[in-house]
Amino acid sequence: MKKISIITLCALMPICGAFAGSGMQNHSSNNVTQKYWSVTEVVNMPDDTPVVMMGYITKDMGDEMYVFEDASGTIMIEIDDSDWNGKTVRTDDVVTVYGKIDKKANGTTEIDVNSIVK
Repeated sequence: MKKISIITLCALMPICGAFAGSGMQNHSSNNVTQKYWSVTEVVNMPDDTPVVMMGYITKDMGDEMYVFEDASGTIMIEIDDSDWNGKTVRTDDVVTVYGKIDKKANGTTEIDVNSIVK
């Protein structure tokens, strides 16, 4: 079983290296490095890929849908009411959203947010 895990890990390392060489931003805090994807990068990524993004929630579209914006562009994000955990966010507050890519049948890309940090 260990051989299979090691072989799998070795096979995935070049893939991880390819992502590491892309345009994602690195931010360090308390000796922990966090990788942030930009809007322009996530629209080209596969469905259900986990992402972390930093930017602004600029508009409430209703029905748990919001416009998220970073320096590269805008994207629709879905934040379930239960995922807010009592937070209030203004349009000038920098937020980090943790979620996954949701490719829609009409060709658009959204982010299904699991948690948000202000």
